[in-house]
Amino acid sequence: MGVRTIVPGSISFTLELRCSTEKRYRVSVTLDLQERYIFLSSGILVNVRDSIEEFVSQLSEIASNQLALFKWDGTSDLMTEYQTVRVLPGYQVERSLVKFNIAIGNGSLIQVEELHNKTTIQL
Repeated sequence: MGVRTIVPGSISFTLELRCSTEKRYRVSVTLDLQERYIFLSSGILVNVRDSIEEFVSQLSEIASNQLALFKWDGTSDLMTEYQTVRVLPGYQVERSLVKFNIAIGNGSLIQVEELHNKTTIQL
């Protein structure tokens, strides 16, 4: 099977946030798998506050796919483990970061081709 057996406590990735004002931002994201949080720069809050439900929905989808792609070991076996990462809409600001709680679902196997590498949130 093409699933890594050792997964670190957190993974990081970058996404692009496109706002209705036609502005674009590159945002670094850290998914903390042990503490069950997702961290982003607090500077994005002014752009997502009015669309928080849509923002966390798209962020959940991206985080789920990024985690599954990270778990794939890159071998010719194109199966990986998929766990739904659900980002909850409430958040806390700590220093320069915004922290969202996450819930992680049970794992199931999925073909790598079924995943997408979407890294853009459109609000």
